[in-house]
Amino acid sequence: MDDDWDTDPADTWPLPPAWMWGCEKCADLYGAMKRAGEVFSAALEELGPSVDCDPFDTVVTTQIRLAEHLAVQHAEQLPEEDPTCAKCTSPEMFQLPERFVLEHRARHLFAPPSVVDRL
Repeated sequence: MDDDWDTDPADTWPLPPAWMWGCEKCADLYGAMKRAGEVFSAALEELGPSVDCDPFDTVVTTQIRLAEHLAVQHAEQLPEEDPTCAKCTSPEMFQLPERFVLEHRARHLFAPPSVVDRL
């Protein structure tokens, strides 16, 4: 049986919108983010959970860099707040600087729901 059938929708990485592929910086940052995750997963599988397979937190920092770029360069193309997202609708979002709110909303474009609200 194909593992994709057993994947929780909350863990499924979305395909970014077409306009992101038209931006060279978006495409580069997205590629770096996906490669970091693949390298981490391969190392974790090989070395096991007792080894820090991402000592420089590249998986997280590549996601942050992409979200920052989207918030600064593509703010008008970001989705509105998602009423089903606990972070989008939380009171803390109304107290954050707009850039951080935009960075969170940007994550909805490229990260699975289970990851979006972690940052």
